[in-house]
Amino acid sequence: MGKSAIQAVEKETPASTCKAGPESSLGLGEAWKKGEPIRILLLTDSFSPHAGGSREYYYNVFRELVALGGAKVVILTKKVPGWESFDKKQSSTSFRIHRRFKPLKSWKYHELPKGIFPFFQACWRILRDSPQIIHAGDLYPPGLIAWIINRLTGIPYVIYSHGEEITQTDRYRYQPRVRDRIYKGAAAVVANSEFTRKQLLRIGVSEDRIVKITPGVDAVRFRPAPTDRKSMAPYNFKGKTVVLTVARLVPRKGHRAALQAFARVCREFPEAHYLIAGTGPEEQKLRQFSEELGIQGRVTFTGYIPCETLPSLYNLCDVMLLANREEADGDVEGFGIVFLEANAAGKPVIGGRSGGAIEAVVDGVTGFLVDPDNSAELEGVLRELLRNPKLRHTIGAAGRRRVESEFDWKQRAQRLHEVNCRVSQGK
Repeated sequence: MGKSAIQAVEKETPASTCKAGPESSLGLGEAWKKGEPIRILLLTDSFSPHAGGSREYYYNVFRELVALGGAKVVILTKKVPGWESFDKKQSSTSFRIHRRFKPLKSWKYHELPKGIFPFFQACWRILRDSPQIIHAGDLYPPGLIAWIINRLTGIPYVIYSHGEEITQTDRYRYQPRVRDRIYKGAAAVVANSEFTRKQLLRIGVSEDRIVKITPGVDAVRFRPAPTDRKSMAPYNFKGKTVVLTVARLVPRKGHRAALQAFARVCREFPEAHYLIAGTGPEEQKLRQFSEELGIQGRVTFTGYIPCETLPSLYNLCDVMLLANREEADGDVEGFGIVFLEANAAGKPVIGGRSGGAIEAVVDGVTGFLVDPDNSAELEGVLRELLRNPKLRHTIGAAGRRRVESEFDWKQRAQRLHEVNCRVSQGK
């Protein structure tokens, strides 16, 4: 892909452009002249209904891509809770999901064979469908598998980067060599943020192969609305001012900093309550930390939250807080789709001034960015939002307007559609 191709991708080009025929200036192939959708194989270690921003990203962008008539998609992924009912509801002749993958425990070399060979075997079966492009949603092993298949068959691949794959592998001795070869061998690399784009440039990926497609938000699903009494019944917060965090319980999400800030601020606001939604390896430590802070009665851990409940959860809260940070091992927030979801519900957000969050939050407009290691700064912003309902409303309304105007999933699918068109022609 040349620079002119990327520039064209950044424009909001209707899907029908790729079916324009000989008079089109895009130089498309015979399949697109006939209006035939491109056959795509998506390899990803997990997929909806699995919780997580990148999984939400893949589900929405590929769903819209299929709806535009731009692709027929086969997804190879793993089984997750709720997969059977989800697949039954979502599958169609143009959107098929195969659950034949078991993820790696880590990215260490001795783990790779355990994931590569079963995944490669499943891929080989699906290659009978003759995909024109392979999309790799993760670096290891999907990206490595896509690279191998490309070397063996010549099928081009597109790989997605969310930032942390680069910063986390930097600390290893040999993994950066494999990582860089995978990225540089791709026909296109989709970056989810400006932070990620700069990381790709830093490791030597050619600028003309990178296209930035940020996450979007379903502004119909996530919107200001009365909370659903049935789904929110376990959380009897009537008369409370609710601070909400929606995230996996892992260190880079900044739960400890958020708990500490809430503990220092909540004494001024007897009606304030902190709701922590999500699961993860840090749960027991965080529960214990809340007890050490003496606020266990004012903090609720929800555990796993089904996707269908999320909109009501955002509408239940008054402030969405995610004090994301970059960890010593390179783990970092690539973007932070939860900021957009909360904004779509008309809620103000507080985020860490780290990674891709600086693009997800417009500081002082749709929320506030803070240094997660500066407790005074975090406490000050949280205190101001808790005591100022008018400010909460103003910031939340600005966030809603931004989501509606800038983060439509259909626009992102159109951009990806252009990438596919050009990759299919070797440009």
